[in-house]
Amino acid sequence: MGKKETLERLNLRMRQILNSSIGRETLSSIGLKFSSVGLVFVSTVQLARLLGPADYGIYSYIYAIISLLSVPSEFGLPTLVVRETARSMVRKDYSAVHGIWSWSGKMTGIISFCLLGLTGIVAWLLHESLAGRRFETFILALALVPLIALGDLRGAALRGLNKIVSGQLPEFLIRPGFFVILLVGVELLRYNSISAPVAMMLYVVASALAFGIGAWLLWRATPALVRQAPIRFENRSWLLSALPLAFIGGMQLINSQASIIIQGFFLPDPAIGIFRVATQVSNLASFGLLAVNMVVAPRFASLYTMGEKKKLQRLVTNSARVILIFNLFLTIGFVVLGKIFLIKVFGVSYESAYIPLLIMLGGQLVNSGAGSVAMLLNMTNHERETAKGITIAAVLNIFFNLILIPKWGIIGSSIATVISLITWNIILWWIVRDKLRINSLAFFPSPKEE
Repeated sequence: MGKKETLERLNLRMRQILNSSIGRETLSSIGLKFSSVGLVFVSTVQLARLLGPADYGIYSYIYAIISLLSVPSEFGLPTLVVRETARSMVRKDYSAVHGIWSWSGKMTGIISFCLLGLTGIVAWLLHESLAGRRFETFILALALVPLIALGDLRGAALRGLNKIVSGQLPEFLIRPGFFVILLVGVELLRYNSISAPVAMMLYVVASALAFGIGAWLLWRATPALVRQAPIRFENRSWLLSALPLAFIGGMQLINSQASIIIQGFFLPDPAIGIFRVATQVSNLASFGLLAVNMVVAPRFASLYTMGEKKKLQRLVTNSARVILIFNLFLTIGFVVLGKIFLIKVFGVSYESAYIPLLIMLGGQLVNSGAGSVAMLLNMTNHERETAKGITIAAVLNIFFNLILIPKWGIIGSSIATVISLITWNIILWWIVRDKLRINSLAFFPSPKEE
């Protein structure tokens, strides 16, 4: 094939992508995720430099605890809202859309504020174990629980309406953008001096601003037919679906935060800060998965509801390929230039994050190659199967962290994280094949149009 022919094919493929709604939304979502990753990365660099390994370790440790607390407050409802909104809009059941939004908002609000009260009491009783800056940072961070939970719920409603970009703007662009601006401002005012409690306070302010803007976006995007429809509740059905989804959210957070939580018992704060940097950088390789999931999740629910099996398989395969391509591009770059990158961007004190970074990049490669397995199961009423797989992975994660951290420190923790991630993807890939008769792998041949 000649060069001219190859270019013509590439141009044709690009036009096809741009002419399809899912192609445009995927590109927009990836662009938005690029911006988000850039802003989060800038804030990570700012925090790592301004706080130093010790205070950054405190900030990371408290943020991990707050992330775990957000699980019961969300109760799996964001995923449920995306699925039920997309399915009900296909059926033109606007009363169900109105109902799931109202019901999930009330549930999230009640759970969040009850959790805040209980956590505040426990924190006061155990304040000696969170002495000094850890305690101050933790108290300030509690405000994030309702802000994150309600913000994720609002974003889920927007994505269920296929407002993909609007559903991601507050969390992916506005919140990290405000955080970067606030960090720069405080850095200038305080002559490059900042503490963990101050950093957490700034993040709370940025989250509150993002939540307000997100609420306005949802109000503007809500169709008149949904506003005017009488509310219909399906409490029992929604609750039965929310329970396994909440469990899945908890297990996912355990998988992502267990390493840092367990490190807090065995390792000094500087080591936790170094591991946090390695984790944040390795997560850049999975940004394609996160960006594409935002686009395909409501479509998985819609196609499954309509019984479009071939279209669903094609969407699963093509999205997995996009995810894997982006992962490979970033992974190769970090393997070759990772050490230089860590030294130049974060400083010499973070050079030891390179080996943990390489280990976790291996896990992210498998994660991307397996495709959107969890999202596919959750959007097709198989959330209980997802829960089984993630439970096995979470147990392995905790077990290997407890065994390997005392022996090998953050290297052992990195290995434990990867074992869990690979196990999770293998199990869910097999369940997708068994239950849905769909192969989620990126290199699986995509079915042809009839």
